Amino acid sequence: MAGQYEVLPCPFCEKGQITCLYFPSVISVKRTTVGSNRSNTPRKSSEAWIIQSGCSVCGKSADEVEKELKRKEII
Repeated sequence: MAGQYEVLPCPFCEKGQITCLYFPSVISVKRTTVGSNRSNTPRKSSEAWIIQSGCSVCGKSADEVEKELKRKEII
């Protein structure tokens, strides 16, 4: 699964740009066989965001930006 780069606005100043690596959710099927019974169980992985940089305009670190984006439910 390959990630894609996304650019989000800074949640504090709205002027800076935050570089993120985004991994979308994926649905996979787990196959099980017990005796003559077979079953397929779908599983969905959760999406993942990795913050690459902080804000260069307001000076917030990547950790502070990540906490604020999660608090505002953007990521």
